[in-house]
Parts: sequence; C-alpha cells; structure tokens
Amino acid sequence: MKRLPAGAVPVLAVLLGLPTVLLPGSMTAQVTYTIAFGFFVVLAWLGMRGRTGRARTAHALMAGTLTAWLGGDLLYSLLAWRLGELGDVSPPDVLWVLGYPLLAAGLVLTVRVRAPGRLREAALDVLAMATVVAALFWQFMVAPEVTGNTMSLAVLFSVFYPFGDVLLFAAGALVVLSPGERTASTRYLIAALIVTFAGDVTISAVSPVFPDFDTAQLDSVLLLANGLLAAALWHRDTDEPAGAVKADAQRPHPARVVFLGVSLLALPVINDVRLDDQAIQRVTMLSAMVMLTVIVLIRFTLVLREQERVRAVLAHRATHDQLTGLVNRQELHVRLTAALRQRAGDGPVVHFLDLNGFKPVNDRYGHAAGDFVLTEVARRLRATVRDTDTVARLGGDEFVVVSAAVDDATAVTERLRDAVTAPLHYDGHDLRIGVSVGHASAADLEHPTSDALLAAADATMYREKSAAYAPDATIGMARTY
Repeated sequence: MKRLPAGAVPVLAVLLGLPTVLLPGSMTAQVTYTIAFGFFVVLAWLGMRGRTGRARTAHALMAGTLTAWLGGDLLYSLLAWRLGELGDVSPPDVLWVLGYPLLAAGLVLTVRVRAPGRLREAALDVLAMATVVAALFWQFMVAPEVTGNTMSLAVLFSVFYPFGDVLLFAAGALVVLSPGERTASTRYLIAALIVTFAGDVTISAVSPVFPDFDTAQLDSVLLLANGLLAAALWHRDTDEPAGAVKADAQRPHPARVVFLGVSLLALPVINDVRLDDQAIQRVTMLSAMVMLTVIVLIRFTLVLREQERVRAVLAHRATHDQLTGLVNRQELHVRLTAALRQRAGDGPVVHFLDLNGFKPVNDRYGHAAGDFVLTEVARRLRATVRDTDTVARLGGDEFVVVSAAVDDATAVTERLRDAVTAPLHYDGHDLRIGVSVGHASAADLEHPTSDALLAAADATMYREKSAAYAPDATIGMARTY
C-alpha cells in the first residue's frame, strides 16, 4: 500500500472542514469533523513507528495532544447528549487544557533532539517575547474576566486557556528561532501552531465583540490546525537532527531583532493604555517589566561573553601556530624584539632547530603521522624549556627557542636535542626523528636584531646539518626572517 503523502493531510482537513463552515452545528458537520479528527489522531500515532529515544517520546507527547483534544470533543458531545447544556465549564475542559502543556513539552523535546546544546540564545529570546505576549493576554483577556469576579472553576479555566496559548506561542517561537535546517515536518509544525494560535485568539476575541456569531464555524480552523500537526507527525523526517548551521544562518535574522525590539517597547505602551488602575494590574505590569529587563540583561551579558571569547580565539590564532599551538613567526619577531630591548646579560639566546628525517616519515605514514610528530616535538620543547622562554614554529619542521639568558647555551642545545630525538610511538610504530640545532646570542653580534639573531642561529644550524649529512655542501645565502 502506497504511503499517504503528508501534504494530503491538511488538504483533507480543509475539505472535511467545509461542513462546519457551511452547516455549523449540524449533524453532518459534527460527524465529518469527528471522523476527520479521529483519522488525524490515528495517523499521528502510526507516524511514531520507527522512532526511538527522545524523538519517540516527543512524538508521543504531540500525538497525545491530539488524543486529549479529540477525547474532550467526544466527551463534550456525550455529556451534551445526556445532560443537555453543560455551561461555561465542564469535564471536557480538563482534556482540552491538558493538550497545551503536552504539545509544548513535545515541541521543546523535538527541538532539543534536532539542535542539542544550541538553544540558549533562542530560549532567552523566546522567553522575552513570551513575557510580552503573556502581559498582553493578561491585560486584555484575563484581567477583564477575573476583575471583580469571585474565583470559580469558570474563571480559573478562563485563565488557563489564554496562558495555554502563551505556552504554545513560546514553544512555537523556540521551533522557529532554533538553529538548523527547516525540514518539511518543521514547517508543518510551525503552520499548525500559527493556525492554532490564530484560531484560539479569534474565538476568544469574537465572542465578546460579536455575541451572535456562531463560533462553531471556526471549528474548521482548529481542524486544519490538527491536520497540520498530524501531517508533521506523519512525515518521515520528524526526528531528523538539525544539520550543520551555515555561517549566514548564525547571524540574527532581521525579524528576530524586530520582535525583540517590539518586546522592549510593548510593555511601556501597555502600561500607558491599561484598562484600569487596580493594584493587581500595576503589580502584574511591574513584574513583567522586571522579568523582561532581567532576560534582556542576561542575553546582553551572554553576547558580550561570546564576543570576548571569539576575540580571544582570534587573537590567539593571529599569534600562534594552529597545529602545534606554538608562537608563530610574526609573534616570534615581536617577542624577540622586546627581549632585545630588555637585554639582560648576554641574552637573548636563540636556538634554531630543524628536524631530520621528517619527510620520510610524512611520506611513509601519511600526513596524520607528520602532524603527530610536529605536535609531539612542540610538546617536548615546551616541557624542556623554562616558562619564561618562547618556543615558536617558523613553518614546516623548523622550530625556534628564545631564552632571555642562559649560562651554558651548549648544554641547552643538548637538552633540546635529547628531547626531540627520543623515540616517538605512533600507531604501533617507533618513529625516529633527528634534529640539527644551532644557537646564537645577542652578545655575539655587533648590532643584534631579531632578523640577525635568527639568521645567525640558522647559519650555525646549517653548518651542523651540512657536516652531518653533506660534508661537501656549502651553505647558501642567509634567509630573510
């Protein structure tokens, strides 16, 4: 049997929802609505096949949402048939209200599966926007219901529904703002949340303004929302993790900045146009403003810390070799020049090291082995010298050690040689690397500069290498440092 395309599910929702628009409250509308809703619930649970781990749990929570809402509808129809008019609050309200936290929990868990460990910034932005939405709902939907009324179940549920929508708004915003690629199922989820939110708000707003309007016609909107949610759960990519975030995707979307700006402006505006001046209203608005301020400050602090971390990383990369972590050529000149200005005794002393036998290792065992040799030599050199000394990699297999002053440069040379030539163990192989070392002291030069010291140390190193490997070779022109 061919699998039903996910895109066909919302189309069915629109078609089967037409009777609720054309014949609201009729038996035909009720039957088609119930059949369609039941089909969506079955489809949502069938879509869970093949899911595992937290993705399966998230799927079950969202499928449970549709089940709870359908159960509320069926229970309402049964009680209305047996008891007649049920009033403002009834047992089905428990199931309807339960669906909101179930759906929100499923959405949050889905986002955590798709983008693990990458939600801190998005969560703070969502919390800021949700604070404003909650304040709006309180000001214009909840406060008029609770002000001057005795607390009852009807009043309590009138509070639950708007804040259930706030919960869905927050979860939906987290889905939208979370990093990663937007899959087809994600787009269905976002569409379902938008339609659900718009439908709930419309139903809540229309009833007081147009008391004669039959809100049963808007059941088609909620049926479409349920169909979109079922399509998301039925789609094959529901539990796919988010892909790598592209560089452009890491930048804040302009809409995100606009929403945060609106959030910052909204509370003062609401405070100026509030419907009354009761103490509870003032306390509520003040609490919302304080919460939003704290959220923005936390977000701002995290942004500053991230910028500082990035700057530190960039500064380190500008002055250090990426493979070995040693000082690079540019930073070596800076430090050597500074050491020459602060000359103490005969220093500074430069030791120039060039590895012998590195190319055969690299050719025989591969570049990974070559990288291992370079990083291990760098580690050994750092461990051999003093903390105040500078170890640098000029490039390739050439290293430089700069000491402010040494009592015996020859002894230092031998310690460096012993450290480098000790056997290297790589992937079951014992690698043997030799080294030629030359040194030069600022005291030996008439006009010492960083270039002159490096050239002098390089020349003595080449004399040693020439004597050991090519006795008849002549030293070429000094290189520029």
